[in-house]
Amino acid sequence: MPNSCRLLLVMPILALVPALAGAAEATTPTPAQATTTAAPAKLPDWAPKPRPNVIEDRLRLEVNLLGASPSTKLRVDESPTEHGTEINAEDDLGLDDFQLLPQVELTLLPGERHLIRLSRFAIDRSAATHLEKNISFDDQDYLVGERVDSILNLTMFGLTYGYRFIVAPRGEISASFGIQIADVEANAVVRSRVVRESESGVAPLPLLGLEGRYDFSPRWSMEARVQYLTVNETDVDGSILDARLGVTWRMNPYLLFGLGYRTFQIDVNSADEDTPGFVDLTVSGPLLFVRASM
Repeated sequence: MPNSCRLLLVMPILALVPALAGAAEATTPTPAQATTTAAPAKLPDWAPKPRPNVIEDRLRLEVNLLGASPSTKLRVDESPTEHGTEINAEDDLGLDDFQLLPQVELTLLPGERHLIRLSRFAIDRSAATHLEKNISFDDQDYLVGERVDSILNLTMFGLTYGYRFIVAPRGEISASFGIQIADVEANAVVRSRVVRESESGVAPLPLLGLEGRYDFSPRWSMEARVQYLTVNETDVDGSILDARLGVTWRMNPYLLFGLGYRTFQIDVNSADEDTPGFVDLTVSGPLLFVRASM
C-alpha cells in the first residue's frame, strides 16, 4: 500500500494530539488563578453526586456490524520460478463481494491508563461457479467451463494491550501492542474430475497501533484507531493494516452509539520454496456499533 495512504489513515489520530494538549492546558490553573480562586465547598456525604459525562468504567462490551466489501487477488505458485494464475476471487470464483459481518469485542480497563482488548474478526465465503478462463493453482489446472466449488475463510482472534499516555478532560490517546492469531483456509474442488487443492495456515501476528478519542460536546465524540505490521524478509514481503474512524453519540454515561468506517488489509508476497505466491485482501465498509460500559 502506498505510504501516502497509510499516512492518511494515521492523520485523524495525530490531529487529536494538539487538541487534547490544548484542552489539558486550558483546564490546568495558573499559580495566580490558584491563589485567587476559592476552593469549591465539599458536598456533604448524603448529597447526590453529579453525573459524569464518561464514567470511569472497568469493562466495555461493543457489538458492531460491518458492511464489508471484500476485494481479493491471489496467486498460488507451483514453485518460485513457475507462477500460477492470478485470480480475482470475486470475479473468477464467484465469491461474495458484499457481506454484513457481526463482530464483538470486550475491553477491560484495569487502572487509570491501561486497557486490554479481546476481539474477533471473521469473514467466511464459499461459492460454486463455472470457470471463464483456465486457472493454474499450485500444481493443479482448472479448465474453462468446469464447475469449481471454492472456499476462502479468514478468522482473526486478537489480544491488545494499550497504555493511555495522554488523558485529558475531553479525550485521550493510547499506544497499543497486539497479537492477532490469523487462521486462513482456501479450497478449490472440481468434482467431475476429483481435482482438489487446499491451502491453510495459522500464524501469530504482532501489531503496533495508536488510538484516540476527542469529545466535541458531552454527547458527541470522534474516535480513531489503527494497528499496523510490516515484514521485509529475504523471501517474504508483507503488511497488515487494521484501521477505523468513527463518530459516536452518547445516550447516557453507560451507553453510546457509533457510525464509522473500517478497513482491513493483508498484502503478502512470498518467494519461499514452501509457500510461493501472493495474497492481496482488502475488507472495507461502513461500521455501525453499540458500546455498553460497566
